[in-house]
Amino acid sequence: MTTLESSAQENMAEQKDIFFQDEHASSLAELMNALYQRECLALAESGPSQTSLLKRKLKHLPHHVYSAAQDLLASNAPIDVDIHNASYTAKQAAHCPGINQTNEQIQDFYTKSGKIGAVLPVLVKTMQGMHIEIDSLDRIDEQCDHIHANKHGWFTRNGISQAEQTSTLASNEAQFFALKLLKPSKAIWTAACCGHQWKHKGRAIPRALTMRELRLSFNIKW
Repeated sequence: MTTLESSAQENMAEQKDIFFQDEHASSLAELMNALYQRECLALAESGPSQTSLLKRKLKHLPHHVYSAAQDLLASNAPIDVDIHNASYTAKQAAHCPGINQTNEQIQDFYTKSGKIGAVLPVLVKTMQGMHIEIDSLDRIDEQCDHIHANKHGWFTRNGISQAEQTSTLASNEAQFFALKLLKPSKAIWTAACCGHQWKHKGRAIPRALTMRELRLSFNIKW
């Protein structure tokens, strides 16, 4: 190989590296932009009313956005990442996965794998429909044999929520709200990560994950 040919190959290699770096930076910037827009909207619509707490959330927002964007870009989840919307994407099942799991199946799983720090899928049912949220196990009551999800509260190891309730709306119509802890599976994690929702007549428009759920998704053991 001549010196000229060697130099040409080195230049091509450098150009490929530069192209890769530019593509990475562009994708990261797009992810961060989408996350910033989504989080600012969420804070404006349903953020804390206390000024001090809102300031704290805004102060840490750049770190959370950058970290989440980096993890999304490096995601090895068996589903695609939508760079433009900073979300996961996959074909939605016709029906919500996991709704036919038995209490025995769930009990068996969480008796063996219900460890603090584990990521949990929680089925959320309302009058409007159902979806699966990503939560984490942060406490265990050995005496009662209950496990506690950071957001959704206490569950028995067979998935039954201790926080199910019926509240009354201003219109005096009962609003049904129910929770159930599910045994994880690829189909369940796919539905949770992609924000899939179902109404009584079938599939509904996917919801956007909260920043907390998005960050928990990076710890899922597929």
